[in-house]
Amino acid sequence: MSTTPVPILLINLDRATDRLARMQARLGDCGAAFERVPAVDARALEDEDFARRVPGDGHWGLLTPGEVGCFLSHRRAWKLIVEKDLPYALVLEDDVVIGRQGADLIASGDWVPGDADLVKLETDFKPVRLSARAVAREAGHDVVRLYSSHYCAAAYLVTRVAARRLLAATTAFRDAVDEMLFAVRSPLSRSLTIYQMDPAPFVQEHKYGDPSSVFDPGGSIGGREGKVRPGRSPLAALISVLAGIAGNGWQGALGLLGRRRRAVVPFR
Repeated sequence: MSTTPVPILLINLDRATDRLARMQARLGDCGAAFERVPAVDARALEDEDFARRVPGDGHWGLLTPGEVGCFLSHRRAWKLIVEKDLPYALVLEDDVVIGRQGADLIASGDWVPGDADLVKLETDFKPVRLSARAVAREAGHDVVRLYSSHYCAAAYLVTRVAARRLLAATTAFRDAVDEMLFAVRSPLSRSLTIYQMDPAPFVQEHKYGDPSSVFDPGGSIGGREGKVRPGRSPLAALISVLAGIAGNGWQGALGLLGRRRRAVVPFR
C-alpha cells in the first residue's frame, strides 16, 4: 500500500501531438503528472523487426504492423517500470477519457491489492466475470478479481514484478497486447493475478457515448478488423468448444454459490 501518487506512463506517438495535448489537459484537470512514453511507430518498423518479433500467426491471424507497434510500445512502458524500480505504474494509451473520480484514484495507491499483477481500469462494455466481493474500495470504485477475458489495454496498472515477467515472456509474440494480457485463452494471462476496478474510471474515446468526445480514426490500429482467422482442425475446434462449456459451467456454479458474478463494468 502507498499514499504517494500513482506513477503514470502515457504512450504517445511523436506525430500524435493533438492526442498528447488532449491528455495533458485531462490529466492536468486531475492534478496528475505523467511521463510520456514515445510509442513505436508502425510506419518505421522494418521487415526484419517484424519477422524477429512475430514468429507466426496468432489466434486471430498474423499481427498487423500497428498491433506490433502497439505491443512494443507497451513493452517500453514495462521496461521503464523495471528500470526506475517503481512498485507499480498506471499505463495509459493516449485516447482515454477519465471518470469523475479520476483525481482521487490517481492521488494514492492505497487501493492496489498486495497480490496484484495487473489492475484493469477501463471497460469495453462487454459482460465479464468478476468476484462477488471487493478487496478494496476507493472513491466509490471497487477493486475485484477479474475471472474472464476483458479486452483492450488502454488503462491498466502493472506492478514491477509483473512487468519483469511480461518483458521476459514477450521478446517474441503472436497476439496483440490486450489478447496476451486480458484473454483467458492466453497462458500468460492465466498465470497473472488480475483485478478489475468497478466502475471503471477510464474508457477509450471511441467507446464513450458523449458526442463531445474526440476520436481520431487515423490513430487507430489499422487492418485488425479485416484479418482472416487461421483455420483450425476439427479436433482443435471441438476441444475449444468443450473447454468453453466446461469453463462456463464452472463459472456458473461459482455464481450460484455467490462467489462470482457476471456483469458489464460501467464507466464513471
